[in-house]
Amino acid sequence: MEQIVPTAEFLRYMPDVALCERSLRELNFAWRLIESTAKMVCPVEAKSILPTMKVTREGFNNLEQRLIANLVRQNIAKSVQEIDFKAQVIIDIVVRNLFERTADVGFLAMDDAIRAFILNRQRDQHDVDDMVTRLRAYRDKYTVYDEILILDTEGRVLVNLDGNNEVTRSFDPLVAQTLKSDRYIETFAYSDLRNSGERALIYSHKIVAPNSDDAIGVLCLCFPIAVEMKDVFSGLRKAADRSVMLMLDDTGCVIGSSDAEHIPAGRTVPLALEGDYQIVVYAGREYLARTCAARDYQGYGGPGWYGHVMIPCETAFRQQNTDVLSGYDAAMLNGVMSHAKSFCPPLHDITIMAESINHSLRRVVWNGKIMSAGEDRDLLRLKAILQEISQTGDETNSIFKDSIQDLYATVVSSSLQDMQFISRLMIDIMDRNLYERANDCRWWALTPDIRRITADRNRNEQDGKRIAQILESINALYTAYARLVVFDANGAIIAASDPHADGLDMAGHSMDDYLVRKTLQLVDSQAYCVSPFEPTWLYGDRPTYVYCAAIFHPDHAGQAVGGIGIVFDAEPEFRNMLSASLPEQDRAFAVYTDREGHVISSTHTDYPPGSVLRTDGDVMVAGNGISSAAIRIHHGQYMVVGHTASFGYREFKNADNYTNDVIATVFVPIGAQDDATASGQSDAARLEVAPHSGSAREYATILIDGDVFAMPASSVVESLEVERMLTASTLKPLIAGVLNYQDNSSSASSFVPVIDMRQLLHPGAPKPEAAREIVVVRQGRHTLGLLVDDLHNVMEFGAAQIDPPLPMFGNRASYVCNIIRTANPGQMVQVVDIESIVRNVFGGNVEEFTFEASASVKKIVLSEVL
Repeated sequence: MEQIVPTAEFLRYMPDVALCERSLRELNFAWRLIESTAKMVCPVEAKSILPTMKVTREGFNNLEQRLIANLVRQNIAKSVQEIDFKAQVIIDIVVRNLFERTADVGFLAMDDAIRAFILNRQRDQHDVDDMVTRLRAYRDKYTVYDEILILDTEGRVLVNLDGNNEVTRSFDPLVAQTLKSDRYIETFAYSDLRNSGERALIYSHKIVAPNSDDAIGVLCLCFPIAVEMKDVFSGLRKAADRSVMLMLDDTGCVIGSSDAEHIPAGRTVPLALEGDYQIVVYAGREYLARTCAARDYQGYGGPGWYGHVMIPCETAFRQQNTDVLSGYDAAMLNGVMSHAKSFCPPLHDITIMAESINHSLRRVVWNGKIMSAGEDRDLLRLKAILQEISQTGDETNSIFKDSIQDLYATVVSSSLQDMQFISRLMIDIMDRNLYERANDCRWWALTPDIRRITADRNRNEQDGKRIAQILESINALYTAYARLVVFDANGAIIAASDPHADGLDMAGHSMDDYLVRKTLQLVDSQAYCVSPFEPTWLYGDRPTYVYCAAIFHPDHAGQAVGGIGIVFDAEPEFRNMLSASLPEQDRAFAVYTDREGHVISSTHTDYPPGSVLRTDGDVMVAGNGISSAAIRIHHGQYMVVGHTASFGYREFKNADNYTNDVIATVFVPIGAQDDATASGQSDAARLEVAPHSGSAREYATILIDGDVFAMPASSVVESLEVERMLTASTLKPLIAGVLNYQDNSSSASSFVPVIDMRQLLHPGAPKPEAAREIVVVRQGRHTLGLLVDDLHNVMEFGAAQIDPPLPMFGNRASYVCNIIRTANPGQMVQVVDIESIVRNVFGGNVEEFTFEASASVKKIVLSEVL
């Protein structure tokens, strides 16, 4: 259910919208003044236009309220979309990171070296130093941890990594809780395991004996959440960003803050979990706020925290990117705006309503000018009133036009901003995920049994099964891999995991020479290498990344005896990364590509891995971490396209000598490209009258198929809305319908035929989609309706400007009696011959119309027509 917006409450925070409201209120007063003046100055002459003018004024008033409400709503929506996105990303990014920690602690608790260290009752300082070295090697790879502790079952600290942490025994309840559990324990609380004085996030797991389920100790991995949050906040912060981004616990207590001086950790802020947003008060100031809970990631929901973003109301709606549409040509803008109904229905409704009211206003003025044609003094007063109506209408229309344009800019800016954020999230998720893959291969290469067996040239079948067992247990915890393989210095595969039971026989197979060579060239356990993203037999000849680390001899430092290769399960993993962030919009899709446009992953079936997606050149050369968004035409569709070039995570792709630029691109459709979309008013409609002296004649001008036509004002009665016309399938092509017409003379109504002027003057011309007008004309005793595209004006032309028709008009000359020269070079106006239409089209037999009506059907019968 859409949240009700208290317009008046927000107006004080939106000075631009408040100024628009004041201007419209003043114009509303001007409309009332004009209406009152017309009633006093020329009541008789204005009698016929006053009702329509009142309806028009009321329509403007209603439109004003809807316009202001939508200006407020869209400004709120833009700010809310931004803070909602940030709040959701804050928690979701962290939850994905912490999910990896739950696997880490489970795997490290199975480490044979740690088990042997605990079981060694004769351990000395040398053993402790060796274990510190091993834990440091782990942290050097998984740099997200700031402390690792190994405890016995009594809570005594056997070894820890942080030399400044002097804890020797813990009485934290998490120790007993961990010993009772067969899975990891996640704790965020004050703990004697950390002496920082702040709550610590600790992942603990029971350590069991190698050949039994007997608990022998507890492993604790400490995750510095403050450091992680600083990185998350930095990635989401924009220039001149006034929002405060927070990580909160379930009580609203601050865990991490993007502005610690303003809202430090430990403070409590109001949660904003209800509706799309809430107005919250903190330290006496009102904030627009949004709180988001985590979305489960592979069954993991996180510690129960919230992402929270709040921005001061007085700065939340400052106009930014107001020129967002200025970089696009008119054709592009018109094409995009023609789809407003799909991407912003309220905005489309306002536009249609404004056009309808303006159309009605033009009809009022046009009819008034027809009525006031002549030099009668009373009619001159009416002309003055009409001039005021026209001028005030132009001012009102200008404000509405500018405001609607601002609305369009706000909506488009919101979409561009969203796609920019989403593409950044997609690449951030990818870089963070692959960071873990680079860590995993290096750590698993240090597994003691794997190192021992790989180095042993006399290994037997049981040794191979032991490695396979280790790889299978790892792969069960780390499901992002299609398989793990261990190979010797010749590249021969010793053992492999098979989590998907795909039956691929590894016996006698060797790793690709390129990977073997690169792996054996690695100088230490901190180094790793990655295959290009290309098909490999290890992944069913599908493209993926294979991460490799060297396995070094346990007794000879620096001697590589083989390697471990971890085959990333690219298809589902990358697709899930893209899909998890993809907007829920029909036909939206996202793609990972390299800088040459080669597809790594895609949610679109037309762009499978290995295909090529052509994008703009500036996207392909964008700097790392640069995000942008634009409106593009892609395969005949207007699209909002956002893209971000990868920027790595921590040392990954930044300080580890690995270069692999990936671009995340998200496409959200607006609508189909239509080359026929109107690009604005035609040149013919911008008609200028040449200066003249002496006698002049007044003509009513109309638009038909993009051309301006004229007819003597004396022959025109009035213009009516097209909705008053009745139609039937039995009518002849030139007869658009009939009017049940009654003029202002109080005479009885009669049926009047309506001629389709497009078909008469431009046979075969397509029917226009825009609203059309019926101009009622009178010739002698005949009254006709002329169906035209639109009204233009009522103008005076000098007699010297009016010429006979040109012979080039051929069979159309019978409907054109004169040509009027204008001030526009090369432009002429054709004068419609009303008498000729009656004579030639109807042959004088326009007398009999029969109209029959019933409750369910109205049928029109035209007899003796043509």
